[in-house]
Amino acid sequence: MPQYTLQTPRLLLRPFSSADSTDLFEFLSDRDTCYDDGGYEPFAAMDEKYQKLMDKFAEDEGRWMIVLRDRGKVIGTIHLMEAERAVPAVELGYVINPHFRCQGYATEALHCVIEDCFANGTQMLVASAYPYNQPSIHLLEKLGFVQEGITHKAMKHPIYGVIDSFNFYLESK
Repeated sequence: MPQYTLQTPRLLLRPFSSADSTDLFEFLSDRDTCYDDGGYEPFAAMDEKYQKLMDKFAEDEGRWMIVLRDRGKVIGTIHLMEAERAVPAVELGYVINPHFRCQGYATEALHCVIEDCFANGTQMLVASAYPYNQPSIHLLEKLGFVQEGITHKAMKHPIYGVIDSFNFYLESK
């Protein structure tokens, strides 16, 4: 998995730095963001529990910070994980700070990562979104992902109860 930097016109995609903790807290303390990202409770403080997550981020070679080039501010993350398929495949996850959504940053960052994955031998990308998260579903479809199925009763959501997950894939050309 990557431990290098990518650039787009507006963004820098780079590995985690301990200096990112404060910017990350802005959205990892947001309830809706955390629930959409996997149903976990938001962090209430930059305490020992939060520091343990930052330690995990530091060890995670498959995670990029999405940074505004002109401000040096972390506005999101992209996480790549190995996916079990018959061809080289990667699962893609992403989170964007709510204050920076609907500005094309996720599209720009994900497009760059998708190109990089395919250029480096990945043959398939997979991703998932909860049915209520229409912005994420639309983003995946805009990037060319195709829905391949539903994982029924995928998780217990703190608000919606037991919910499904829509699964998507994108193949290299």
